[in-house]
Amino acid sequence: MKIQRRCIRLSFVKTGESVIAEMLDDEAPVTCQLVWDMLPVEYDWWHGRYSGMESFMILEKATLAPLEKRTMLPLPGEILYWYDGGSAVTSTGSGVAEIVFAFGRGVRLCGPEGVASYANLFARIPGDWKYDWVDFANACARVRSEGITPVRIERVV
Repeated sequence: MKIQRRCIRLSFVKTGESVIAEMLDDEAPVTCQLVWDMLPVEYDWWHGRYSGMESFMILEKATLAPLEKRTMLPLPGEILYWYDGGSAVTSTGSGVAEIVFAFGRGVRLCGPEGVASYANLFARIPGDWKYDWVDFANACARVRSEGITPVRIERVV
């Protein structure tokens, strides 16, 4: 029997590309609730320069989440919650949190100086990344060459 999952929508504000992702409440319940409670959010969408085909938004409020469904090697279509309390060598010493999205293969989450980094997997876009959500993946890739752009994440009810 298929599990009924809560869903979220990620949308490029200026150009309209969007996808629906299923939250993994049964696998990362605390992280899912933390993200659900902060929605909707709209922030700049960055290309992950250290990690490969990965995009992210820096959240206004950095909230520590428990270690749930942690990974360093997300698959295409996986959405993660990343938190650092200010321990990175390049940080300002204060906490930071991000919503991270793997939009292609070969993503290896890492920070400055190639240090391995882990994040909580909390949502996944169903379907095949090469065929089902190509427009959204291409919009993520364009961020690298065209610059940051706003993305909105909201509840689907």
